[in-house]
Amino acid sequence: MTTASSEYHIPSKDQKQEWAQEQTVLKQGLILHDDHPDWTATFKDNSDLESVQGLKYIGGVDLSFIVGNKEDAIASLVVLSYPELQVVYENHAKVKLTLPYIAGYLAFREVGPLMNLITTIRRDQPTLVPQLIFVDGCGVLHPRGFGLASHLGLLANIPTIGCSKNYLVIDGDGPVLGAHPPRFKSLFREFVAEHPEARGQMLLRGAVTGKTYGAALSATTSKAAEGTLNPIFVSVGHKVSLETSVALVRACSRFRVPEPIRQADLKSRTEIKKWCNEHASP
Repeated sequence: MTTASSEYHIPSKDQKQEWAQEQTVLKQGLILHDDHPDWTATFKDNSDLESVQGLKYIGGVDLSFIVGNKEDAIASLVVLSYPELQVVYENHAKVKLTLPYIAGYLAFREVGPLMNLITTIRRDQPTLVPQLIFVDGCGVLHPRGFGLASHLGLLANIPTIGCSKNYLVIDGDGPVLGAHPPRFKSLFREFVAEHPEARGQMLLRGAVTGKTYGAALSATTSKAAEGTLNPIFVSVGHKVSLETSVALVRACSRFRVPEPIRQADLKSRTEIKKWCNEHASP
């Protein structure tokens, strides 16, 4: 496990404007359709996966934070075999964050540590480099259509899927489906009850433009999680269509959170406990 250090600061308004411009420029390089020649997915008539050929390794990335500490975190990359969903690789780095969480600018805090982990696996274990990465964060479901999942996918040139646990209101396009966050869960439950054919999936469309930003999805398959209607929010990251993204999230979900991200979170929390124990006062 490596360690990086830096100085924590609050970004200025000018800095955020520069970041917004950078996102707008980088966004032009996004690929929003399926573009992964080393693996292919085919579908049944009901949009369920029929088969996935060539996909062997799926990555999951996450950052976990030390309680009461806004700067120290553990960045994690895990790689799971597909379709078995068994962890075949993991790596973690303790990082000193330089920025607070700022909605719409998460990538400028987290993409650096995650890219370092991808660089490491490419150097040390090239045969295990993931062909697809699930990211704990948004893709195009983002105020400028370029969240952490899209940012990471573009920089790494790896297909990515955004999987966020939090509902997002798009500035300038109103709350998707016209529902503000406190109302969304009940709206989602109503939709699922009225539309069983949707199987826990509801498209997220802007209230003003009608643009599709992603999908709210309750994709759990384990008996322990049956009936869970607290969705995750799936969006295109890079080089994976929304249809394929939703289907693979379903295929990789045993609980609410898809297994690649869930394992990255569990592993990073284990590393935090180890670090805290090592640095505990005698």
